[in-house]
Amino acid sequence: MKFKKIMALLLAGCMTVSLAACGNDEEKKNAQGNGEGPVEVDYATFMVGTHQSAEAEKKVIDEFNKKYEGKIKVNIEELPSDSAYVDKMKTLAASNALPDVVIGKEGIRELAVKNGQAVDLMPLLEEDAQWKAEVGEGAIEYNKDGNALYSIANQKQIIGYFYNKAMFEDAGIKPAETWDEFMSNNEKLKEVGHTPLALMTGENCWTTNLWLAAMIGTNGESGNEFMNTFHPESYENDSVVKALGMIQECLAEYTTSDAVGALEQGKTAMIANGPWMTPDFEDPEKTLPELKDKIGIAAYPENGLIEQYEVGYVLCTNEDDKEVQEAALEFLKFKTGKEAQTIFLEDAGALPLTDQVQMSDKFVEENPLVAELVEMSNSNKWDFNNIDNTAVASTIEAFAAYYPDLAAGSLKPEEMAKKLTEAAAKTK
Repeated sequence: MKFKKIMALLLAGCMTVSLAACGNDEEKKNAQGNGEGPVEVDYATFMVGTHQSAEAEKKVIDEFNKKYEGKIKVNIEELPSDSAYVDKMKTLAASNALPDVVIGKEGIRELAVKNGQAVDLMPLLEEDAQWKAEVGEGAIEYNKDGNALYSIANQKQIIGYFYNKAMFEDAGIKPAETWDEFMSNNEKLKEVGHTPLALMTGENCWTTNLWLAAMIGTNGESGNEFMNTFHPESYENDSVVKALGMIQECLAEYTTSDAVGALEQGKTAMIANGPWMTPDFEDPEKTLPELKDKIGIAAYPENGLIEQYEVGYVLCTNEDDKEVQEAALEFLKFKTGKEAQTIFLEDAGALPLTDQVQMSDKFVEENPLVAELVEMSNSNKWDFNNIDNTAVASTIEAFAAYYPDLAAGSLKPEEMAKKLTEAAAKTK
């Protein structure tokens, strides 16, 4: 299941304009057609405020607006969180009013395809060899639906976990090689007064579900196959039930109610997250200064890593004016192309799609955790996706609904697996 060796080559080179309402579209197009200003493209984003990619997102949009000044202008709606974004986009999809370019996460892409707004990008890629090369075959194949392609990523994800080396030393442990050792490490950390894990049960349960995916994806061939299956119909299998049992214990015994992001504040010993988190370790407003040199990075037990491409960006202009379609396509190309990938690498630690964007010696020196993670990806045993990429939206919502009951012991792992299966059926 490996599609990662491109990343080895990377080391070799070692907002706020509110979204126009649907009723204003005609007015906007008439103004553009009369030559009264640049063609306007609507775009919404959750990468704002304290989001790890907010600075990179702003820079990409500013660079685009600068490059196309007088010709194209991107109007931005800033939404305060992933969940707010998903909720708003799903509402707009129901009335065929999605912005011209959207991030297709958590079922948004599928809704855009269903309502007819999404554009098949394969013919457009075939017409632009440079853009196709910058995106790369890996990202294209990952998101293809038969012969069609309705979304394009602008980064590759390799996700392990970060840990506090001082806390590990205090507990006399090292990163676990097996899941039995992982659970033992949690207990040893707890015994010396450290909270082991930063977990979350709200929104998309991101950090918790990264651990869950790793527990499933490293559980032999069957578990790995499940975590590389998109939109599974059933969660009632031994790998999922076993993993939910471990998560139940972790939620009940080895985390705290305010553990989200707590690694940065010296409150917990481990957090599962991607390399985009590494800039936070340099930010004095987010991280205690003395922790900077105490953060390590590791693969999951059994030598596993989440390796995947994002769902990425969807062009929702099937029913738009031709000028808007062409302008939105230019923005999509810029957002997923070499320049944007470079900005997201340097400012957000996001890994690019191909070796056209390389890590400089200076970047590797300044971002040793990212470089170490990429090196790990060249020798790990198991590759798998995360829950956000494989599950349908109704299942993701079910995790948030049922994790509290699982943690409290009022719901058994087998029962939660059944409820996840029932939730998956709702999206059929």
